[in-house]
Amino acid sequence: MRPDPTSAVPPPSLPPGSSVAKPAIVYALLFGAVAAYAPYIAVYLRSRGLELETVGVLIALQAAVGLVAAPAWGALADRRGDVRGPILVSSLLAAGAAVLLGAVSGPLLLAGSIALVATGMAGITPMVDSRAVRLVGRRERFGRARAWGSAAFIVAAFATGAAIGSFGPEGMFVLYAPLIAATGVAAFALLRLRDEEWGQRSNDPPSPGGRRPTTRSTFSLGTISGAIRQPIIGRFFIGSVIVWTAFATLQTFVSLRVIQLGGDATTVGATWSLGALVEIPLMFAFPNLARRFGAERLLIIGAMAFAVRAAGVALAPTPWLVVAVSPAGGVGFAFFYVGTVTWVAGALPRSIQATAQGIFTGTAVSIGAIGGAILGGLIGGALSLPVLFLVAAVGHAVGAIVVWQAVGRRPAGGGQLG
Repeated sequence: MRPDPTSAVPPPSLPPGSSVAKPAIVYALLFGAVAAYAPYIAVYLRSRGLELETVGVLIALQAAVGLVAAPAWGALADRRGDVRGPILVSSLLAAGAAVLLGAVSGPLLLAGSIALVATGMAGITPMVDSRAVRLVGRRERFGRARAWGSAAFIVAAFATGAAIGSFGPEGMFVLYAPLIAATGVAAFALLRLRDEEWGQRSNDPPSPGGRRPTTRSTFSLGTISGAIRQPIIGRFFIGSVIVWTAFATLQTFVSLRVIQLGGDATTVGATWSLGALVEIPLMFAFPNLARRFGAERLLIIGAMAFAVRAAGVALAPTPWLVVAVSPAGGVGFAFFYVGTVTWVAGALPRSIQATAQGIFTGTAVSIGAIGGAILGGLIGGALSLPVLFLVAAVGHAVGAIVVWQAVGRRPAGGGQLG
């Protein structure tokens, strides 16, 4: 393997830092919204009088909707040739559905509302990812923009906890709805590609006078399905699903393990936040690390770091040892997620980038969330949570091997497939 040779090519002459600052603002708003929602949605649903089994079904429904919605939003964006409009629409849909979710009760109304939230939310991250990669100029610089999302996650998670303390479980929507709506507005205003970014940064031949190329997206379902059927891409997708399934088993049940070991809400909060804290410097460092070691190697290191964390949680005899191994999860997420976005950006054609990112960072994650919740409940209930986490560690290792068989044979810097 070798690092992406494009990393040595200087970016076009643009104002220093502007290419990273704009997507960084969008990521901060987006993952501030995620922090207001993801850690607390189960608590909110439980407060509405639902049984634990029903809460689990609704969270699985959310992932199932994302399985379809993420690539659908990406396909729409690719057909339009611009992600900004779809991001704005999807974010406003998520915000409006969140207001509805905070006002209704009863399993059916809650299910309908949560499905609408998931429909809007599912495609936002992949669409922002696909545009951020182009704005930052060099793919490895993507992590520097994405790191601000992790920083905002930590702040918003604690702020949402305070809001819930003041307003009850519905307090999560006091922050989530405006933050996700602001994400769409900011994306529409900030993620526009200028003429030089459409040409030089996307590697398109510049048009006469440096004007924006007029060629529309050549997206078709046959194009993306053909790319996925290629052995390298197909293996990478399968490996990603395995990794994210193992990841979901731990994320879904790690809080229960902390409580089981005698921890409290503070310990649970530390368990979730410490990994995000570690992600920040690693995402900033990703460009230098990728140039030195290659994004492909960082992908594998990330998957194995997930395995280390899962094994550590399984073997930890105290809740604070669970917290102590949480940084390995931050290493895993920073390297595997950013590495995936970086590799896909180099491996697949520009005309299907939003769809491709939706499949690899949307669909694969959603499949993993569904499988992890179902398998985790079955294994944890039958054999115990420590056994479940050991199985997750093995799953991460298997996923790492499958991904290595794909990316280890063809570096992202070797040119686009298809």
